[in-house]
Amino acid sequence: MLPHALERVPVWAGGWKERGRMVLLLDFDGTLAPIVERPELAAMPAATRAALDRLMSLPGVQVAVVSGRGLADVRERAAIPGIAYAGNHGMEIEGAGLRRMHPDAVAARPALEAAARRIEPELARIPGAFLEDKGMTLSIHFRQSPADRHDDVRVAVERGAGDGLRVTSGNMVLEVRPRVEWDKGKAVLFLLDQMRPPPGAPVLYLGDDRTDEDAFRALAGLGGAHEGVLIGDPAGETAARSYLRDPEEVGALFAALAGA
Repeated sequence: MLPHALERVPVWAGGWKERGRMVLLLDFDGTLAPIVERPELAAMPAATRAALDRLMSLPGVQVAVVSGRGLADVRERAAIPGIAYAGNHGMEIEGAGLRRMHPDAVAARPALEAAARRIEPELARIPGAFLEDKGMTLSIHFRQSPADRHDDVRVAVERGAGDGLRVTSGNMVLEVRPRVEWDKGKAVLFLLDQMRPPPGAPVLYLGDDRTDEDAFRALAGLGGAHEGVLIGDPAGETAARSYLRDPEEVGALFAALAGA
């Protein structure tokens, strides 16, 4: 059983004090913001934002957001100034002096547009299903669809994606992505290479979805003070080293770290 992340605060605060730095890498949906019926309704709770603002005002705290959302979308919704944002699972990164667009993902844009044209007419026949074009990826949401139509959504997406793209699964969402060797784990390693935290400084990645497992595994591979924090039920298999029950507890963790 994973420990609750609040139990780890003294360890992380101690490493922060000793090394002078702490890095927080944060997913957005299901982590900074609760999961909602439609993606455009997601928002960070005021209490979470206030606690994060307080934490970021303290010396040595670095923050980046790593999201499956498009870069412009997550930057607007998170609205945390002065930080790096990694959108589309890190295929586009910008902020804090960084700018990186994965060239193969940029080149795949025509294939994504063609896939969207094939998929959208099929989704129109399925209540509650809709496609979100995120530029470098497509998200097909079906949280509001009847359970007996979920398989129909998958069939439509897999058939419409074609051979040049791949389909991945998330929390009540399917994603059509370019066939590039890139994910949140590789994005995290890129960000850390730029941030260069000192050895022993706590580096935490908070995420709730299966796509965040790539980041958890990347940090686990680095060892030391690099840790994944799962937001959600800790009963399943995960590479995270601690957990929080829900996004509300994310705000409580920020407050506890600031208070420590």
